[in-house]
Amino acid sequence: MLGRYELLLPIAAGGMAMVWAARLKGTRGFQKIVAVKTMLPQLSEDDQFERMFLLEASLASQIRHPHAVEILDLGEQDGVLFLAMEWIDGVPLSQVMKTSKRQNGIPIPIAVRIVVQACAGLHAAHELKDASGKLVGLVHRDISPQNILVTYDGMAKVVDFGVAKATAFNDSTTRAGQLKGKVSYTAPEAVRGDAIDRRVDVFAMGILLYVLTTGVHPFRRESEGATLFAISSPDPVVAPHTFQPGYPPLLEAVLLRALEKERDQRYDTAKDLMRALDRALPPSQRATDEDVANFIRELFEDQQQRTRAALTEALERADRSPVSGNLGISDVTGTSHSTVSAFHTVDVRRAASGETATSTPDIEIPPFARSSSRVLPAVVIAGLVAAGVLAFLQLRSADAPAALPSLTTPAAPAPALPSTEASAPAPPEAQTPPAAEADADGVPPVAPSASASASAAPATAPRPVSHPSGAPRRQNKPAEQAKPPSPAPTPAPPRSWKQDPGF
Repeated sequence: MLGRYELLLPIAAGGMAMVWAARLKGTRGFQKIVAVKTMLPQLSEDDQFERMFLLEASLASQIRHPHAVEILDLGEQDGVLFLAMEWIDGVPLSQVMKTSKRQNGIPIPIAVRIVVQACAGLHAAHELKDASGKLVGLVHRDISPQNILVTYDGMAKVVDFGVAKATAFNDSTTRAGQLKGKVSYTAPEAVRGDAIDRRVDVFAMGILLYVLTTGVHPFRRESEGATLFAISSPDPVVAPHTFQPGYPPLLEAVLLRALEKERDQRYDTAKDLMRALDRALPPSQRATDEDVANFIRELFEDQQQRTRAALTEALERADRSPVSGNLGISDVTGTSHSTVSAFHTVDVRRAASGETATSTPDIEIPPFARSSSRVLPAVVIAGLVAAGVLAFLQLRSADAPAALPSLTTPAAPAPALPSTEASAPAPPEAQTPPAAEADADGVPPVAPSASASASAAPATAPRPVSHPSGAPRRQNKPAEQAKPPSPAPTPAPPRSWKQDPGF
């Protein structure tokens, strides 16, 4: 449990937080599936990131629109800050783009409809007012394919206001020389360090539409520096018809205006862009929400079924296993290599069962999808087995006669002490290389399991020697070698992270 939410499955990971499928239970059998976003513990020590997380809660919770993800609750437990959000049964637009490449990309009418919906949600955020009716001046600053979710019902929703900026409040979470959001979706004025307003989000929407309809990013280059230079340079954007012959002329005109380098020449609001896109295609070529839904379901039919089956299984497992208590900070947080607010989906089948992941081209499995709850029992069992073996050997050595060198026959010579020492386990430093190579999922190999440790332990014990009469007899070393074997060094905890996550 995290607060009043029962965590079921890890869903996504980003540079600031993790997202879980969770259940809110009430009286008389009431229950509701929600998404719980937990802040990473190493970031909770940074005042700036904590302010960003709390700002998302305070601002995004006031947005009420079908195309913006709703924030339901904010809580903190044992140092873990978390948000409860509405559950979205869908996929990130970034995954839609990646998967649709196998089918020649996203059709232009579908792409336009998705951007129109996202513009509607974004405009609602821009129009947020305070209690006195004054515009807050909210700017998302991180519009990108990762932060737009598309449901299986064909609804696009803007998510993650973790780096949002309330310009009317003179928010100071951005330090000098620091960019927020993703470099390739940054507006020229943000690159220059000028004051920003909602038109930076309009520019990002233009980039998004360009990528969706052409398959080419208008500014991305070989490095971040070169990308920023392409964005801020006065050179005009390459016309979309260069990459897509037959590109609709009216749509191209709308797109190029949204991508004007001078913000005064862009659309003033996301709503203006939305209206222009509505008129950019003839009525016969416009897509509906149902068309978007059919396209998404066709691409992700199997994934939708797997996700729902995994969630059902997690609910059944939770019902069978009563909650024993609240989770610790290490149970609800993880790490990821992605940029701030960039979320990647998790294969919920592997997250639920804990099985070793296989290569999946469309889904990246972050390290937190591996449950560490099975590693600790294995280490404890290995330690108990090793202690039992050592105790048994000491008892045998204490009961043996002082010296029985004459009982040693040439057919079965006693192993010399150096060979026993050579067979002892190597120190942990020798067993674990300084930089363990990661497996296919980015998780380094863990230490040997309990069964492996138990099978290796008897190798250091003295073996019985056959007496000429056929009866097995115990064999001892000379008096100076009759000491019980030194206990093997305690193995280091298994390394399941490539880098120390900080908890």
